[in-house]
Amino acid sequence: MRASRFIFKALALCIIFTAPIVSCAAPKGSPSEPPASGKPDHDPSKILRVLYWNIQNGMWAGQPDHYDAFVEWIKSWNPDICIFCEGAQIYYDGTHEHMPNEERYLPSHWGELCARWGHDYHFVNARRPSTSTPFGLTNYPCLVTSRYPIDSVLLVTGHKPDSVIVNYSGWYQVHVDGVEKPVNIVTVHLKHGKYGYGVPQEERDASAERYEGELFRAKELACILDHTVRKTKNPNKELWIMAGDYNSYSRVDNHHYKWNNASPGFTAQDYMIFNSPFHDLVKECYPDDFMPSCGSLRIDYMYVSKPMLKACKDVYAEPDSYTKRVKDPTGVTSFYIPSDHYPIIADFKISKMK
Repeated sequence: MRASRFIFKALALCIIFTAPIVSCAAPKGSPSEPPASGKPDHDPSKILRVLYWNIQNGMWAGQPDHYDAFVEWIKSWNPDICIFCEGAQIYYDGTHEHMPNEERYLPSHWGELCARWGHDYHFVNARRPSTSTPFGLTNYPCLVTSRYPIDSVLLVTGHKPDSVIVNYSGWYQVHVDGVEKPVNIVTVHLKHGKYGYGVPQEERDASAERYEGELFRAKELACILDHTVRKTKNPNKELWIMAGDYNSYSRVDNHHYKWNNASPGFTAQDYMIFNSPFHDLVKECYPDDFMPSCGSLRIDYMYVSKPMLKACKDVYAEPDSYTKRVKDPTGVTSFYIPSDHYPIIADFKISKMK
């Protein structure tokens, strides 16, 4: 079925239905926070800990200290798998002045960086050729790092004119000790903005009024799903995590947004809710809470298949003393320290990953 038919179907369904809730093993109620004494205990033989984070411009705030604070924070959580958005350096320290590709430490040195927190394996998505950036490549590759071996399955690039994957999506398989099946990881960083892809500056306001950015993100998702989970036989019995910056809003958070329930502003997330086999992990585990991921918005999601949902022990999605975002105090840039997004960290019981 064509992507557009799926999208219109989602729009029709959203007027009638609310998102389904499936039981999660994580405790309901207040969002989990680490104990005051430190981070939660983590035994890699019993728990698979997955960290997702959009690290803003290749962790721009970490450049001056060569990422020491960033590395120490990751080591304090001791994740088994990390999924990052915006994995390339872009600007010189303390500026929004573009750095030439050949001068950037990241993405070419991710292997060296992730080894500092004990991960020997990593893959960085390729960067799409672009005429809108000074040095000819998109600036926001996603990547995966892991303490366990990783296989790269596919890079999802889409095609012109209507399903370009603005920041290429990667499909990877991580082979976790003690787990028979591979853990499938799909990285996501959808187009930002209210206007459509490739719309000229003078036409962007009209495009935004037609929700063309949101419609384009739904097409990106259709293409990503077509080339990943829809290629498999039975995703409801497989281990999948599809995490990233979706740059879109979910109707399950409408108690916070208070939009018209039929708003096209929910189109991309409606596509995930009604046309994918995945479950919104944060919302499933804490259905009564609004847990923003970027200021006062929730635009980052960790979607999982049913077996991963059932294996979930806990989710940590509130900022801590390091990850709470602070506006660049110099006033030179509009960036945040350490990032404009908050991380999502999930613990899965290995014994239940079947």
